[in-house]
Amino acid sequence: KSAGLEVEKLTASEIHRLEPFAAPDVLEGLFFPKDWQLENRQLLFALHRFCQLNGVEIIERSEITGLLGENGKIIGAQTNSQKFLADLVILATGAWTSLIQTDDLVLPEVKPIRGQMIEFQTAKRLFSKVIYSPRGYLIPRADGRILSGATSEDVGFDQSVTDSASKILRARALEIAPSLVNLEISESWTGLRPWASDGLPILGELAENLFIATAHYRNGILLAPVTARILAEKMLENKDSAYFKSFSPNRFQ
Repeated sequence: KSAGLEVEKLTASEIHRLEPFAAPDVLEGLFFPKDWQLENRQLLFALHRFCQLNGVEIIERSEITGLLGENGKIIGAQTNSQKFLADLVILATGAWTSLIQTDDLVLPEVKPIRGQMIEFQTAKRLFSKVIYSPRGYLIPRADGRILSGATSEDVGFDQSVTDSASKILRARALEIAPSLVNLEISESWTGLRPWASDGLPILGELAENLFIATAHYRNGILLAPVTARILAEKMLENKDSAYFKSFSPNRFQ
């Protein structure tokens, strides 16, 4: 409440009226009516289609090996097969930021933190809201899928799905909703979250012609719109934001 968030304290009976399939031994809970979720896969499908309709070219599976400099300015990027030249360059390179080679520029250290997720498929939608426990969470999708996550593992760029993590996530899901006990895991996957040493995003101007936006950790897709807006305003209108001071890449120097 002190942060200005709308929140209600609910009794067990109030929780079960909202979510009948929640664990019967729940004691109490907090309801955040303005806490929303996003279907990230559908969003990316829509973004890809938007780019197609507006002439934005996306080049996939082309590793950026280094940045191109000239007279103290960054003028583009180098891949394994070609060069890309640009008046302005943005590093929105996530967990892979520290792998990019530069001659004189020291990039902030960003490391990958693996997160594993599992999914159940139900015939009908059992939950209407995201449900958090102290150990995990459930995310209901409109088509009946229920996601359970997520782990936080410092294992480098290993994107393996492990049986041990799936068992842990399943146990956490059943703690929240024992009614899922007879459901098999329908899908499991991993993602690599970009993490900086202080856990905060890295955002702002890194060198002349070069900007950076990374290390959003667990909230990248949620913070993408505001990140894009304030970076665009800075690059096109030279408009500053208070976020540039809070999340400046220079804080690590």
